[in-house]
Amino acid sequence: MAFLVSWRKELLFFTIFELMYRVLTICLLLWGALALQGQNLVDEEGRKTGHWKVEYPNGLTQYEADFELGHPVGEMLRYYEKGGLKARLIFEAEGKRNYVFLFYKSGKPSAEGWYVNQLKDSVWTYYSDFDASVRIREPYLEGKLNGPSYSYYPNGQISDEVEWKQNVKDGAWKQYYKNGALRLSGHYENGLLQGPYEVYLSNNTIEIRGSYLDGKSNGMWRFYDENGEEVYALEYVNGAPADMEKYELWVQDSLKNYEVLTEPESIQQY
Repeated sequence: MAFLVSWRKELLFFTIFELMYRVLTICLLLWGALALQGQNLVDEEGRKTGHWKVEYPNGLTQYEADFELGHPVGEMLRYYEKGGLKARLIFEAEGKRNYVFLFYKSGKPSAEGWYVNQLKDSVWTYYSDFDASVRIREPYLEGKLNGPSYSYYPNGQISDEVEWKQNVKDGAWKQYYKNGALRLSGHYENGLLQGPYEVYLSNNTIEIRGSYLDGKSNGMWRFYDENGEEVYALEYVNGAPADMEKYELWVQDSLKNYEVLTEPESIQQY
């Protein structure tokens, strides 16, 4: 008899526990439904409206933003599929213009700049994933490179600068050493090297002087030693040496200066 009473008490306990579990589950479902109410909605014209939160198949958030008349407004956050902030976008009125901050998977900033009608615009800045220093600044107009772009050493010194017109290199091109000295000077026209071309040593001594015609070496090219003294001159025509025999002799002579010593002059054995 005592066993029967104990068994009934246990049955009543588990029945109450199961009932509480079901009630809790229903409450959670209702809470989730209420939380989603007013989210991921479209208006009568099928345009996104209100707060939207879209997830990857793995359940992690892909992006989250508010919409008006189908356009994002305010802040939009985008994430990598495995987690971590990928981009932070700040939208102006009607969502046609926005400023974006991009991030590496490490969490460090990778780039920032303007989008207008979903096309890059104005100056964009790119950062190094290693030390977060500025590495590139380049100007855009309607999604195309337009104007002077700059590359930088980690210390902030300019390493390269070149002019762009409608996504094509067109204008002056210069490179610099870390100490700021000019390393290279050239010129582009419609994407092809054109005109004088010079290369310098880090002490500002000329090393190479020549010229290009439609992207090919053309005319007399002169080469100098570390003291700025001319050591060799060769004429090019449409990208090829005018005197091939002289060119081959020069190549052979140059290779002799870079022979690798494969064995020591003397070997001492113990």
